[in-house]
Amino acid sequence: MKETLTTYTNLRKRKGEHIYIPDDIVFSILSKLPIKSFKRFECVAKSWSLLFQNHHFINMFRINLFSSNTHRCSYYDGASLLLMVCDYGQDKYNLYSLSGERFENKVKLNCSNPFQNRVCTRSFGFGSVNGTLCLYDDGYSGETVLWNPATKAIKRLPYDSEAIKAIESDEEIANDFASLDFDMHLHGFGYDDLTNDYKVIRYVTITGEHAGYGCISIDDLGYVALLPFWEIYSLRSNSWKRLDVDMPPTSLYLEGTQVYMDGVCHWLSEEDCVAGSCLVSFYLSNEVFITTPITGDEDDDDFVFKASWINLALVNGSIALISYHKDMTFHISILGEFGAEESWTKLLIVGPMPCVKHPIGTGTKGEIFFVRDDEELVWFDLRKTFPQMTVELGFKGVGETSQIIVYKENILPLGGINN
Repeated sequence: MKETLTTYTNLRKRKGEHIYIPDDIVFSILSKLPIKSFKRFECVAKSWSLLFQNHHFINMFRINLFSSNTHRCSYYDGASLLLMVCDYGQDKYNLYSLSGERFENKVKLNCSNPFQNRVCTRSFGFGSVNGTLCLYDDGYSGETVLWNPATKAIKRLPYDSEAIKAIESDEEIANDFASLDFDMHLHGFGYDDLTNDYKVIRYVTITGEHAGYGCISIDDLGYVALLPFWEIYSLRSNSWKRLDVDMPPTSLYLEGTQVYMDGVCHWLSEEDCVAGSCLVSFYLSNEVFITTPITGDEDDDDFVFKASWINLALVNGSIALISYHKDMTFHISILGEFGAEESWTKLLIVGPMPCVKHPIGTGTKGEIFFVRDDEELVWFDLRKTFPQMTVELGFKGVGETSQIIVYKENILPLGGINN
């Protein structure tokens, strides 16, 4: 398909406008392309660059994006949906497998809580990586495990690192501070294909009880050695390594603001980005990052971080930005290319849809799941924008403890380590 368009554009360059293909055929081909490929061809004709202002074309593109007849849906081949909900009455979480056209089939899975002293366990991100989930305790205290539900393999990540031990053993710091608290903020979990290694990224911030000032942020006292820093965990070495990078951290620390795809971890940040709000993309193989600015339309001063909430999601192999606004509408934009602000393309606006509290995940065929104001878990289908109807799952959400997880089963050993 891309080859057809490339041939077409080359012929136009050589022969002017003598080569003619009807617009409806061209637009049908363009609507089947991934957004990155489509962006490459926008410069061919002015009419092509304006296609995402054409409601008919947007509808074709949306349908193809979620169609099982396109190669983009192969991203979810073999995937199923899991629902994680916390049961505060029994101090544990429950995991259900969802299936059926309307997710009417719900099977409770047998699983145990690796954090016996915690009421709720969370799964980082909205999906598994090679069948493995990254679980953490609900207090972000640094307790993290990798878990493969198919094999029941569990690997508990070490809390301490060489950098943390060096800070704790520093005599000057020990003389000035009665105690130090390290807060671990997970930012990424993924798989490095080059080294065949699972990796986790965290951002470490420090507070301390100072002899003269009481509890105070470390950076207020100018202790360079105690400023926030980045670390990356390797399953192969079972250790944390300090990263020599100055990346913008997420300022939200909310579910749904981090995703992983094809060896790259992504998160949203509204701090320390030159252009304001941005997407941070960290490559696990070479440990470098790039930022992609996020700005709204000129007539949309509610876009992104002024919205009621915003989520990152994976939509059939593309990174999507989903935001909910004061007018009770969903805005869905797709990213075409990392680092290029203009590659964000607003795909559609859905709604108004009242009573939305917060999202809990996305499905494999364009579904968005969220908690309603009455705590009921519901979903709606982006493939069917009219009429926009929600469907109840049959579960109540408790606070912000429910999650939808895209899961692909994998029975391979978890790095050959079982702890």
